[in-house]
Amino acid sequence: MRMPNLTDAIGGMSLSSPNRVLVVGCAYGGISAIVNLLEYSNGKARQPVYPGPDFKGAKSRRGVEVTVIDERDGYFHSVGAPLAHVASEYTSHMWKRFSHLNELKQPNLTFKHGSVKSINPEAKVAEWSDRSGKTQQQAYDYLIVATGLKRHWPAVPKSGSYEEYLRDGKSFIEKITGGDESKHEGRRVVIIGAGAVGIEFAGEIKQYYPKIGVTLVHSRDQVLSSEPLPSELKDRVGTMLKEEGVDVVLGNRAKIEELSNGKFEVTLANGEKITADFVIDSTRKGMPTTDILPEACLNEDKEIKVHNSLMFKDTIPNHTSHFGVGDVIQWSGIKRAGSATVMGQAAAQNIYSSILNSELPETAPESDRHGQTELPSWDAVIGIAVGKQCLTYDPKNGIKYGVEVMQNYFGKDLGWTASLKYMGLTDTIDPVEVELKEPEATKLTEVGIKPVSIAA
Repeated sequence: MRMPNLTDAIGGMSLSSPNRVLVVGCAYGGISAIVNLLEYSNGKARQPVYPGPDFKGAKSRRGVEVTVIDERDGYFHSVGAPLAHVASEYTSHMWKRFSHLNELKQPNLTFKHGSVKSINPEAKVAEWSDRSGKTQQQAYDYLIVATGLKRHWPAVPKSGSYEEYLRDGKSFIEKITGGDESKHEGRRVVIIGAGAVGIEFAGEIKQYYPKIGVTLVHSRDQVLSSEPLPSELKDRVGTMLKEEGVDVVLGNRAKIEELSNGKFEVTLANGEKITADFVIDSTRKGMPTTDILPEACLNEDKEIKVHNSLMFKDTIPNHTSHFGVGDVIQWSGIKRAGSATVMGQAAAQNIYSSILNSELPETAPESDRHGQTELPSWDAVIGIAVGKQCLTYDPKNGIKYGVEVMQNYFGKDLGWTASLKYMGLTDTIDPVEVELKEPEATKLTEVGIKPVSIAA
């Protein structure tokens, strides 16, 4: 296969061509970068989470052209997946199609629905395939990789279009309820794996369908066993699950067998057998979606190696034009939606700073040049929904939990209303959104170091 070269990348480009920014992946980090880049290019700027350059409304002489390539046709609230895939009234609510978001209808913003196959950092060209399978090339001047982790259904959608996703969600909920959300007495759902996803699915199912028996099975002696969090926090979450009516089985691996009658037999390591109407496997770990990048820019866990500015380290050509944000990069703390959102803003700041600096004359004094935003390392923090309750933790404020914490932190839709409000994104009003009560405040506390963060 012919690889693109530098001629391909700059063909037809002149000094008056817009600065081309390519964003690969459009979840929390990607959409944050896009929104901030659009504002900077229009001479506006929101309050930065971390100190950075003050552009004073400066506009790029060449302008900024943003292209987004994403496998989905919308912005999905993955934090809300346990609610969206349990309660049918929330399924459509958690997916906002890009074409329906008013603030993204900009002449210098283009969305392309497809999958990036490879990145050539020397040529600054991405090779991607559209939904029909046609291979195309996209040249760029700056790249933001925001592809996140490759996770599995039902933690994230398995389909790329809104219509396909709605069918998947409907089918999954029918498996939980038996096809009738109002008559589900006597059914049992077993969830394997008590990480955050398993815990939240267990809590949501029990909250919305209290007559369904819910069993959460985990191989370790505490829930959230893989997270670098205090032991007392894990014990508290286990207690909260039991308070919500979930049967918690710890210290047992499980073997699943589908029976001829459509039910499942779950055999625990201690020999106990549980008959279930449906089994949810939440044990599979997400992996960084970085196979599109040269191995030279990745660590042993396939995460992108970046500086505190989120710029790639100098292991590839043109590293100063490549940025990574969110779950896909090597960073401290627990991978979080709020962290990715903050990173998206910082990456946008640093790219715009580079754009403005590149347009200064060579004789411009150093004082005219814009600096960079650098992010600190973050502590392990968490916000987790457990049915009607929520638990939050950061080293400064400690553990907080309860129904009131849930209302203040997540609201009624696991933080989606607060997230959209923080990003300043509006859609055509749907019935679910009208019924929802907004959280008391738009918070971003899970970043830990700053008193701002998005729930999750």
